[in-house]
Amino acid sequence: MSPQDSPVEQQLRDNYVLLETAKAQLDGLVKQQQLIQMAVEEHVRARETIKRMAASAQGDEILVPVGADSYVHAKVSDNKDAAVGVGSGVAIRKAPDEAEKSLDLKIDELSRAFKAVTDKAAQTEALIGELTEKVQTQYDQLQSDGKA
Repeated sequence: MSPQDSPVEQQLRDNYVLLETAKAQLDGLVKQQQLIQMAVEEHVRARETIKRMAASAQGDEILVPVGADSYVHAKVSDNKDAAVGVGSGVAIRKAPDEAEKSLDLKIDELSRAFKAVTDKAAQTEALIGELTEKVQTQYDQLQSDGKA
């Protein structure tokens, strides 16, 4: 604060910095939401693929998603176990029903994370609204005082 700055000018600057920080935080939260949503969709696709495979008879031909909206044809064998990722590049072999349960748990965990991020984004949006109003009021006050 320079000697000629009024308290209103300093408050305006401080609130503007807070506003820009909150906007950047909201942008990060939106990106987190998108990543979590993509992970949920991927886990749901995996669960549905395992369900279809488990319901198929040996020798049936099915389409198996390989990512990027791409699929390959595959024939169902008598071994219907699935390899389910548990983190750090490690996968565990599981029976289809166990694999579905594992994926359901992960989907629930991701959904809770999505809700937490959504709640934080809503709080941040409310803060942005308050700060925007404050900054505008302070700017208007400076203009009426002839300092802006």
